[in-house]
Amino acid sequence: MASYKTAFGSYIKAEDLQGKAVRVHVERVELETIKGNDGQSERKLVAHFAGKDKGLVLNRVNAESMATIFGNEDYDFWAGPIVLYPTTTQFGGKTVPCVRIKASTVPQMPPPVEPEPEAITDDDIGF
Repeated sequence: MASYKTAFGSYIKAEDLQGKAVRVHVERVELETIKGNDGQSERKLVAHFAGKDKGLVLNRVNAESMATIFGNEDYDFWAGPIVLYPTTTQFGGKTVPCVRIKASTVPQMPPPVEPEPEAITDDDIGF
């Protein structure tokens, strides 16, 4: 179900995911100046995704997930597939919607199985 809330803002919110997990490809993560609800500006990490207009402002939980997924604390190396999914968290004594990150489990094709060579008998050998 589409929500009018998805039309507002430059950054991904839980409502944007429409209750579904979404596989995305991280193109880059940058430190950006973000204006908060109180009007104060603050520097935060923002993940940008291939083919998506909105980025995801990374909180500590999601930044730690990215470091674990990509095996590096340096956000310059955070690029590749991940999954964004909606859930809830406690904030200010209330349960609120949030976006979390997990590793993408892209199914990989198993290597081709080569057939076993047929057993031959002495009669099959022409010498």
